[in-house]
Amino acid sequence: MELTASAPAKLVLLGDYAVLEGARALVLAVDRRAQVRLVSRADRACHVHAPDLGIDEARAIIGSDGRLQWQCDDAIRTKLTLVDHVWHGLLGEGLAPVAGEGMDVHLDTSGFFHADGPTRAKLGLGSSAALTVALACAWATYAGHAEATADRTQWMRRLLRMHGAWQGGRGSGVDIAASVAGGLICYQLVGAAREPTYEQVSMHGLHCLFVWSGQSVSTGDSLERLARWRESHAADYAAHMNELSAISTAAIDALRQQRMQSFIGLTNEYALGLQRFGAACGLEIYSPAQKQLANMASGTDVSYKPCGAGGDFGVVFAPSAERLATFERAIVSAGMQVVPLGLDTHGLSCHMRPDAKSAPSRILT
Repeated sequence: MELTASAPAKLVLLGDYAVLEGARALVLAVDRRAQVRLVSRADRACHVHAPDLGIDEARAIIGSDGRLQWQCDDAIRTKLTLVDHVWHGLLGEGLAPVAGEGMDVHLDTSGFFHADGPTRAKLGLGSSAALTVALACAWATYAGHAEATADRTQWMRRLLRMHGAWQGGRGSGVDIAASVAGGLICYQLVGAAREPTYEQVSMHGLHCLFVWSGQSVSTGDSLERLARWRESHAADYAAHMNELSAISTAAIDALRQQRMQSFIGLTNEYALGLQRFGAACGLEIYSPAQKQLANMASGTDVSYKPCGAGGDFGVVFAPSAERLATFERAIVSAGMQVVPLGLDTHGLSCHMRPDAKSAPSRILT
């Protein structure tokens, strides 16, 4: 049996940081995908091939208790922490393949890297979340539990628990939601229980392009530093989050109502709010290249802001495709790196081929 699954990358367009405190966030699934391929084996071994992690092949035995027993050195095991975490998360939910079902596992996250000659740099597009979504779906379907993945909202919540535990509980889950749902979504953690919810938002009238600063940024490190600052500056933190939350809500409402000039103005306000927040808490939300872009956009009819934790990607919003093209030419002339990213409407996708000769059947898309 052969099974393939994939899930898209994401970019946070609005609600950065404030989404952690229940703000509404605007999140775009983009057309870079984490790909997983499972091929059954006659033995009980699990062979993982992950070239983007520098792993040609790592072998594990599926024990009688269902746990993976890795037959590799500590350096490789460390690289496979997320893979191991997803497996044992599914095992705890009763969704992992049973002992005696060996497989080859091929992981492909090459779309999450930027190649500049012989050098490759990781793009901040949520590769760990996309891989979690694709791998968990592949393993659950392989084990005969495709029905568990059919309800996307419930499956998203299960995956949030798995990925959140791997992150140490610091993330909002917005990247998991985008990878499961696809499209442009409004995402929010609701109530005291922080229940994750999302709904689709139309892209009609939204003109944007994405600029990479040329540096990779660790979201986990940023959130850890923020948590320490929040403990000692609780009132300041709350004030900044309330300001950002109010602006994000107003901007998403403007987008839904097709008030694009208002939307662009509000994204400018959000960008200024992020600058004030970054200055207060000491996070480099704006890299030097992004500060230059913000200056270029200042006083024009376009807006620019960082995406997510900041420092790596930024988004430019414009009132028309023509105006966006004009600003893009100015960016390229200034030596900025525009990365072509399109909307991914499909979200999580999974296909199974019972044997090599039969046509693939679609399980989930």
